[in-house]
Amino acid sequence: MPEPETETRTESEPSAMSATETTETRTTPTTPTRGATVTSTATAPSANDASRASRPMYRLRNVSKTYRQGKRTVTALTAVDLTIPQGQLVAVQGPTGGGKSTLLQMLGALDRPTAGSIEFGDRDVAALGDGALADLRATAIGFVFQGFNLIPTLTALENVETAFAGSLANRARSEIRQRATSALQEVGLGERLDHLPAELSGGQQQRVAIARALVKNPTVLLADEPTGALDEDTRDEIIGLIERQWQDRGLTVVIVTHDSWVARRAERRLHLKQGQVRDL
Repeated sequence: MPEPETETRTESEPSAMSATETTETRTTPTTPTRGATVTSTATAPSANDASRASRPMYRLRNVSKTYRQGKRTVTALTAVDLTIPQGQLVAVQGPTGGGKSTLLQMLGALDRPTAGSIEFGDRDVAALGDGALADLRATAIGFVFQGFNLIPTLTALENVETAFAGSLANRARSEIRQRATSALQEVGLGERLDHLPAELSGGQQQRVAIARALVKNPTVLLADEPTGALDEDTRDEIIGLIERQWQDRGLTVVIVTHDSWVARRAERRLHLKQGQVRDL
C-alpha cells in the first residue's frame, strides 16, 4: 500500500475513510447520519508492520471475462488491471450490467477469467483447481449479499454454523457452536440465537449474514449491495457494523453498491462501466 498521508477533513458529508498509519486516529462515526460532520476517533485497521500494509491482497493483470448468450458473446470485463492493498476498504460503483458482479465473482474465487491473471496474496486464483478454490472460499473469503441468503428453516445460530464447510467442517461441534454464538453476540444478536429468519427484521437478517461471513475469520469480506434491501437508518447501522469489523480485524473489504452515500464511506472508490474499471 502506498505510504499514507495524514489529513484533516471538515466536509459536511461523512468523510471518506483515508488510509492511515497504525498510530493514526480515524474520523468515522459508528452509525453515521446524512450531512453529519465526522467526529469519531475510531482507530485505523491495525498492521503489524509497514510491509504487511504494503502487500497487495489482490492483483489483477489484464483480466477479461466473456460469456456466451446464445449466438452472442457478452464481454463483462475488459483488460482490467487492478491492485487492492491488504486492509483497504473499497467501494465499487457503476451502471447495471457494467461488470460489478462479475468482478466480485472473480475476487471471490467463484469464477475464472477468460484471460489474464488474478493473484490472491501469493496464489494465482485462475490456476487453482476446483478443490483449492473451494478451500480458499471456505477459509479466506467472507460473502455478504443483498438478499441475505439465509436458510429459512434454520435458526440464526444454525445459519452461522453453515459457514463451517469444506476444510473447516472437521472442527469440534462445541467449537463451532461457541464461535457461531460469539459471532452473533458480536453483531448484537446474542438474544436472537434461536430465531428463524422470518422472525427477524431485515437489518437483523443482514447481521446474521455478516456474522456467518466473519465467523471463520477470513482475510477478505466481499459485499454485494449489502444495504440495497434496507431503509436508511438500518443501512447506516449495517455500514457502521461493517466499518467496525474492518477496523477491528484489519480486513480487506470490497463493497459493490449503487448508493453513493455508502460508497463515500470507503477509502477508495472504483467505477466500473462497460467492463472497464477506473478510480474515482
